[in-house]
Amino acid sequence: MDVLCLTDHATTLVLGAMLILTFYLFGRRTFSYFKKLGISGPPPVSHLGNLIEVQRKGFTSVFRYWREIYGDVYGMFLGVNPTIIISDPEFIQEVLIKKFSNFTNRTPFIADEIGNLSVAAAKDDHWKYLRTVLAPFYSSHQMRAMNSMIQTCADTLMENIGKMAESGTGNDVKQLFSAYTIDVIAATGFGIMVDSQKDPNNPLVEKAKDIFRISIFNPAIFLSLLLPSARKLIEKSGLSKMVIGNQIYFRKFCRQLIQQRKETGINENMHKNLLNLMIKAQLKGHEKLDPEEEKELHLENITDWRTKRGITDDEILAQCVILFLAGYETTASTLTFFTHSMATNPEKQQKLYEEIVEILGDDIPDYDNIQKLPYLDMCMDETLRMYSIGNTLGRHCNKACTIKGLKIPENVIVRVAVDALHYDPKYYPEPEKFIPERFSEEAKSKQVPFTYLPFGAGPRMCLGMRLAKLEFKVAAVQMIRNFKILPTEKTENPLIMVEALLLVPKNGVWVKFERR
Repeated sequence: MDVLCLTDHATTLVLGAMLILTFYLFGRRTFSYFKKLGISGPPPVSHLGNLIEVQRKGFTSVFRYWREIYGDVYGMFLGVNPTIIISDPEFIQEVLIKKFSNFTNRTPFIADEIGNLSVAAAKDDHWKYLRTVLAPFYSSHQMRAMNSMIQTCADTLMENIGKMAESGTGNDVKQLFSAYTIDVIAATGFGIMVDSQKDPNNPLVEKAKDIFRISIFNPAIFLSLLLPSARKLIEKSGLSKMVIGNQIYFRKFCRQLIQQRKETGINENMHKNLLNLMIKAQLKGHEKLDPEEEKELHLENITDWRTKRGITDDEILAQCVILFLAGYETTASTLTFFTHSMATNPEKQQKLYEEIVEILGDDIPDYDNIQKLPYLDMCMDETLRMYSIGNTLGRHCNKACTIKGLKIPENVIVRVAVDALHYDPKYYPEPEKFIPERFSEEAKSKQVPFTYLPFGAGPRMCLGMRLAKLEFKVAAVQMIRNFKILPTEKTENPLIMVEALLLVPKNGVWVKFERR
């Protein structure tokens, strides 16, 4: 009897050890991937890959750290997902432009059926079609038409900064600029005035605050990294709400807006905003399309998409939401970081002020005359170099290819380490310093191509770049022309960042304003 008990106990121990070993090995099943390709990288941990090091060093700085150790091309693991990290300019050019057909799509991300319809997530011909619908909204002609609306929003921004100047106290300026960019997007994109700047508790701004503060340790994202095959299941289940849950308010807002616009109709004399352009791109009877109906349309080219299919209600909703969320965060953050740079570099601020006074005088800034301010461009470019809102660009390899002798297998993710590139002293000496002169015409003529990527590059670069630059410059000109920006006792230099997927200052950006 005792022998039998001992045997049973030993069997249990062996089975337990085998299960633990199997679990351990299963979590390392992809970890020989880069050895076969002949590239190095940080050593991964079973199941977690390099997530522990990402968490410890931070998503905003870990790629700089790894670049110094492993060079410009190496491999890392997000969970069990192999990812090739690149900061070599020639390699980047191949991925983003020369071999674009091999890297057409962005990195798959946890979303639901609406999120996957946005131009940021769409794939192949679907992405190409959506881009043709949206592109007219971002033309130079359209930018000129938008200028009066942007100026109205900028005037309100100046009123609010004036109140801060009168108080004589320091302020965290992120929400100030967030309200401005929300107002600009609402006015130019949808033809409505929401006046969030006049209401500090406006729900659009309140709900947008934490929209991008998503950690890779979010349960849904984390599970997809450990079990990539479970991503589709996560998206179809309630788990996806852990990622997109904070978008619900914006979806409801945009859905109501779309319905109201359809009911009132589109007046040809109205401003040609994005919402109007999308509604006009719809084909009667195709407001909703299931996959089987779409197959029957036999879409062979973009003309077929435009003339046989059109854009659906859900696709319009997805573009409205992405315009609000992406447009709000990027420009608001850039204005915030620019303001910090002006406060901590008073000589640069004075030089910019003198340029504005000399060239514009009292003229209202518009799409054309702000192009005549080279130092403003330099300050904007340097702000975007130091504070790239999205610090990496992901591309999915849909067809195996070879770049600079390295075979890139099908389905692997290639990620451009933008932040590491922008802080590489080979291209930007003393990268921690704010030096706008790096972007003078003479300096740019010597700049190594594809070492500066705040908006990406190639066919899939940021579609909203022109609008982002215009609303930034109009606000910057009016702010610098009317106010001095000064540091306070709370002003950090350098700024401490939250370790999130996008760049967020941990303790805010504190400055004070003084009327000139």
